[in-house]
Amino acid sequence: MGRAKRGEAHELTRLERLKFRIYVVELLRLIKQRYTYSQLSSMTGLPATVLSRYILGHVLPTFERAMELWHILTKKVINLKDEIMERISFDDNNRFFDNTHVINDPLMRKFIALTIFEKLLGTRVNKILTAAVDGVPIAATLSDLLNVPLVVAKKEKEVGVRDFWAVDIVRDSGSRETLFVPKHWLKSKDWVVIVDDVIRTGETQKALVELVKKARARVAGLFAIISVGELGDKVDVDDNCIVDILVTLNEHLLSANR
Repeated sequence: MGRAKRGEAHELTRLERLKFRIYVVELLRLIKQRYTYSQLSSMTGLPATVLSRYILGHVLPTFERAMELWHILTKKVINLKDEIMERISFDDNNRFFDNTHVINDPLMRKFIALTIFEKLLGTRVNKILTAAVDGVPIAATLSDLLNVPLVVAKKEKEVGVRDFWAVDIVRDSGSRETLFVPKHWLKSKDWVVIVDDVIRTGETQKALVELVKKARARVAGLFAIISVGELGDKVDVDDNCIVDILVTLNEHLLSANR
């Protein structure tokens, strides 16, 4: 999916710029496992000695250099979709898949978080929202990168919390679930990015959008690693919301049970 119109503008803080520089270097370290310094130098146009200093942690690239490296690495050297697909395993009938090798890999999480970060550049974000439990690793990594709080919607109320935003999810099977978020974690002035690992039916993501609306906050972005079938009408968001799915799988080959 393409980039939509942006919400409220946001200037990057020094901490956000620093974290982006660090994450790009960690991506360089991931790629260095496959290529020699000479090959990386040819790909990036940077001397091998400079790349070595980055990778060994002797010096950090400037934010501008890190941004240049990011675009070179993701457009000419490494393909995130391919990296994700290589780590997904399918059952014999191609009806179910396991993506734990994606969400459990710290470097892959940072790669994905950087991808989302780059798409959010210039957009105000002050909360990351996901549903327990599989979306938490990616959402937490993005929360760390952006230095904003992580909010996790859960199926049970937190002990000791009095007031909650709540929304029901009715599954195709007829079962009903409720997601809860403490009210103090979602406020009317918040710009919220919703992150999840997989979108199947879209019911969970619809519920997360509804939680944001109940708090009178705004959805600044909606991101997922994998969608089973095209996102299409599964989730409805405002025109100014940035939406991006990294990998779309054929829904006819997979069981839609989320």
